[in-house]
Amino acid sequence: MRSAIFSQCFGMLTQQMISGGMLLLYLNAMGMKPAVILLVLNATPFLSSFLSIPVAWGADRFGIKRFGNWGNFLMILGTGCIVGGAFLRDTEPELVLPAILAGLVIHMFGAAFFNTGWFSLLSHIVPGEYTGRFFGVIRFSWQIVALAFFILSAFLFSARTPIWMYQAVLCAGGISVGCRYFFYKDIPNAPPAEHRPLNMVKSVTSALTLPGFAPYLAYLFLLICVTGNCQDMLRLSAIRNCGLGDNQILFLTVGSMLGSLTGFKFMGRLVDRLGPHKVFLLCHVGFALALLSFPARVLCGVPPLAAGIVTSVILGLTSSTLSLTTTSQSFQLCRGAQRTIAYALVSATQSMGSGLSGFALAALLSHMGTSVPGGNPFDLILIGLGVFVLVQIAALRLLAQKRESVEDVVIASAVS
Repeated sequence: MRSAIFSQCFGMLTQQMISGGMLLLYLNAMGMKPAVILLVLNATPFLSSFLSIPVAWGADRFGIKRFGNWGNFLMILGTGCIVGGAFLRDTEPELVLPAILAGLVIHMFGAAFFNTGWFSLLSHIVPGEYTGRFFGVIRFSWQIVALAFFILSAFLFSARTPIWMYQAVLCAGGISVGCRYFFYKDIPNAPPAEHRPLNMVKSVTSALTLPGFAPYLAYLFLLICVTGNCQDMLRLSAIRNCGLGDNQILFLTVGSMLGSLTGFKFMGRLVDRLGPHKVFLLCHVGFALALLSFPARVLCGVPPLAAGIVTSVILGLTSSTLSLTTTSQSFQLCRGAQRTIAYALVSATQSMGSGLSGFALAALLSHMGTSVPGGNPFDLILIGLGVFVLVQIAALRLLAQKRESVEDVVIASAVS
């Protein structure tokens, strides 16, 4: 379990850079439009939703740790391509975006190879009664490392950071991922499956028939469609509409990480105590509060930086709580021989929801432009998302309908 914690402390930096705003700033520094930035940021999550299931099926048959080691290598290679894209600005400017996209796709393949079997690998060493607490500890640990890295980067960056600084920071992230191998190798491999291997279609069908699993995926998809791009919309609003500098945007990321650390530190016990269903409800309220608080700065006269940090903290706290709750619920539902495929379906659902949300928001921004009151479409979108996430509370009934029967199945499995 300690090896798992150290493995993630070293290996999560490049994924945090992509999702935590570093890549957004990198693309913005090269003059790309907000709609293009959203498309780039969401292309790989969307594609990974199709990759998770075949990778999980292959990992079950050829070895989870073997796939994990391949994934680690591909993540390093992909990061190198992202860094190399900026070198083409003067000689082949039309190849900059394709090179970065190629790097992101390679990194996506690597992350899919590593992450798809991660929960299945740990399910053999983590006691069920400590699920929430353990994943709170592991995520708290790597968030501390990422937080320190982003704080240092914020002090190194300026209002308009040169491209070479982004390249140096991304290279440091790639080196860190390489160090993950020395801890990952000490995690025991999952025991070989004792069941007769099924083909991919039958494996997916079998996983979907798990009690309560299909309604859970439907609910999760709807929630991620609304909340999957909240932080990026906040960053784009802050940098394009409010005029905050690159270093100030990183402080928004630091605020989000501080909120995440709080969630990972304290919310694991809450999930274990109250159960996932009630905590999902709290997450809806948290997302709505965060999404509506940043546009409210105009009415309250709060400076954009202060409002952005407060919003980021709430988003980080809520997102980390949602992550722990999703993990706990998945551990309850993803049982039996097809657990790796079931975990992959959860990951694919989240990636699909986030990707489709990003494409929709990019199209909306491209259509709206500045033809809204005050020339600020970002605040209007944030308000709409905040209202919609409250309406979605009704979708919790999808889980409530199956809750009692699922608990009976879990108890029966534990007794047997």
